[in-house]
Amino acid sequence: MFELIYIGLCLLVGFLATGRRGGFLLYAFLAVMLTPPGALLVLILVTGRRKKPAKAEA
Repeated sequence: MFELIYIGLCLLVGFLATGRRGGFLLYAFLAVMLTPPGALLVLILVTGRRKKPAKAEA
């Protein structure tokens, strides 16, 4: 049961990283190697959201 919760938390960290530098796979792997809270801390401290391109006004 603990393993399922751990993997679920790792996947959650990966999903939170979607759209950020590094992406899902990097942070899901990092969560497995460190711990999910550790990877989440790295995600918050190191990465920033990608800026969406501004709409061109005619």
